[in-house]
Amino acid sequence: MSSEKVVDEILRNPQLISAIADRVYEKLKDEIVIKRLEENTRSIQILQEAVKSLQEEVKKQGEAIVSLQQEVKRHGEAITSLQQEVKKQGEAIVSLQEAVKSLQEEVKRHGEAITSLQEAVKSLQEEVKKQGEAIVSLQQEVKRHGEAITSLQEEVKRHGEAITSLQQEVKKQGEAIVSLQKEIERHSRIILRLVRSQKKFSVELGSFTSRAGKGFERTMLKLYRKALELHGVDPKRVEHGTIVDTVGVIEKGRSFEVDFYETNDYIYVFEIKNFSDKGVIDQVFIRKKLFSALYNKPLKVFVVTNYIEKEVKEKLEKEGVEIIASYVVD
Repeated sequence: MSSEKVVDEILRNPQLISAIADRVYEKLKDEIVIKRLEENTRSIQILQEAVKSLQEEVKKQGEAIVSLQQEVKRHGEAITSLQQEVKKQGEAIVSLQEAVKSLQEEVKRHGEAITSLQEAVKSLQEEVKKQGEAIVSLQQEVKRHGEAITSLQEEVKRHGEAITSLQQEVKKQGEAIVSLQKEIERHSRIILRLVRSQKKFSVELGSFTSRAGKGFERTMLKLYRKALELHGVDPKRVEHGTIVDTVGVIEKGRSFEVDFYETNDYIYVFEIKNFSDKGVIDQVFIRKKLFSALYNKPLKVFVVTNYIEKEVKEKLEKEGVEIIASYVVD
């Protein structure tokens, strides 16, 4: 019988299979246990050798540990000393941190101050630049002024020479005026006595001066020439004439005798009398109204007189009239 058939017969017989399996198991079991024991024996031997080697290593390590413990002890003492030193340094660091904090605050304040200073410096630089430009312009202007001053100095020198000559002439005229004033005062005292003693005579004298007309007025203007010049008046330019009321300020078509002259800036109007009483007030006011209505220029009004009543003088001066007189009569 072939082996395949034998196998087929066995497979078809469960009891046989079970018996064979038990027998095979027992045999295999014994072989496996023995094999395992051998393996364990070898392993134990290897382990014993390893344990012995480990014991020797442990002994060495023990000795190393003792040495290490001693070293650790020394390190511990060093660490304790170091900890104390670290504690001191920690306290120093805390103190230093507080100082650094204070320093940081101070630095912050300084930073703010520096920022403010930088802005101020920037502003100052701009201002200095502007001033530099202004200085350059000013230097040019000063140079021009210097040239003008040099020219002016030369002109002043010429004027000085002219003034010196004029002063000499004025001195001569002053001496003549002093002599003339003394003569006028002498005549005025005589006339004043006549005025005080005989009012009628003064009125007649006033009428006479009115009739004398232009010659008398010229004489009066020459007599008071210096006083008029002090007021900016040129007596030589004064003209005697008439002005017509063309607009009806006083009476339309009416003519009035006047003494005046005109400049670019003003119209100068004069009332020339030997004796000025209240009648002069109306005459002055009439001429002021006429000239103000007919001319578009400011007026300067003068009363030139030998004698004037105090009340008349005060009233005219309140109205802006300039009074040139020898005597004020109460």
